[in-house]
Amino acid sequence: MNLARVAATIKVSEQDLREVLEYIEKFWPKLIRNNPEDAGTLIGLPNPYVVPAGSEFFQEMYYWDSYPVILALLNHKKYSKLAIGMVENLLYLIDRFGIIPNATRFYFLARSQPPLLSHSIWHVYEKTGDRMWLEEAVSKVEYEYKNVWYNNVHPNYRRVYKDLSRYYDINVLDDLAEAESGWDMTSRYSGKCLDYLPVDLNCLLYVYEKDLANIYKILNNTKREKFYKKRAKKRAETVREIMWSDQAGYFYDFNFVRESQSHALTIAGIYPMTVGIATKDQAKRIVGMVEDRLLKKYGVVQSEKFVENKQWDWPNGWALMQLRIIEGLMAYGYDELALEIIKRWLKINIKLFRESGKLWEKYDVVHGRIGMADRYPTQHGFAWTNACFLLLLDITEQAGEGDLDVEKSHRGKITLAPAF
Repeated sequence: MNLARVAATIKVSEQDLREVLEYIEKFWPKLIRNNPEDAGTLIGLPNPYVVPAGSEFFQEMYYWDSYPVILALLNHKKYSKLAIGMVENLLYLIDRFGIIPNATRFYFLARSQPPLLSHSIWHVYEKTGDRMWLEEAVSKVEYEYKNVWYNNVHPNYRRVYKDLSRYYDINVLDDLAEAESGWDMTSRYSGKCLDYLPVDLNCLLYVYEKDLANIYKILNNTKREKFYKKRAKKRAETVREIMWSDQAGYFYDFNFVRESQSHALTIAGIYPMTVGIATKDQAKRIVGMVEDRLLKKYGVVQSEKFVENKQWDWPNGWALMQLRIIEGLMAYGYDELALEIIKRWLKINIKLFRESGKLWEKYDVVHGRIGMADRYPTQHGFAWTNACFLLLLDITEQAGEGDLDVEKSHRGKITLAPAF
């Protein structure tokens, strides 16, 4: 990587950039765990894995936290095998439990987290070209899709309205469903997560359907390919039908109990751009909303300010959500705004690193501080913050070369957006 060029592009010190990269590289060993056997509440896994933080919190493998880590390490000269092993750990969990739990504790088996398995195996296949591995893996992805996310029978009662799904927990409690969403906790659902069809979840399931169609095309299974293409087309139409507000110019979660859209403006509304569901006209209006109401001095805020704000709300920004909006903007050609968000986000990472010597789980992108805490102290050395820093630097380097294209990142294709 040409650090001088990247530093000039985002207008930071090359020395600061070098120090953050050295910190990240030295921190990976502190986050790697190897627990092949069950131990108390901890579920044993066949391969080593990365945990979110080096503190006493989060000392197990988490589902959606692992996704950006896998992407960042898949082509790493030292940790590529680790990244592939983490994907195989997720497949193992489906084999053993029929679900990828929130994290690898037995007490988390009641719920999952935002589904990202299909794209994880797609990235591994792109790297290895192992068709036999892909054929075995896709059966497990399809099992998770059908029996967890597309199920309308207890204990996986998620598909509830017009073939769209909600977040859930077998204990049928709103707070636990909210924990499955990954946004724990947030004012986004007004304490009634079970009543909502989340826009981000259904966009991720659209990605599953697109990925399954593409995989079955590779495997020469035309019948399954057509089946998932048809289902993806239907889901996209339904998302546009019930979640798009033409009046506001944005996508919102849908309360299927009341049969009405939420009024909470959150970063989740950009997911239809990230995955390619939004039309070009809708994307233009989404961008306007982001620029006017969500873009702050140090990145994109999770939401507008609610009456009650929690850690997944204003004023916080989270690394994975910055990556998501950047993916969406670039998929629709808004490269200049994407690069501006990258600059703002990397600047707060570097600013707080200079002040504390650490990267953090979340950031207050409004005031330029460590992110507002909620249920637990804000953690440092955070795996997905580290991973997203690397992924965003790759994009920035391309921009410095006059080629801002998320699909050409040397760490792999990091966008969720399928060709459309």
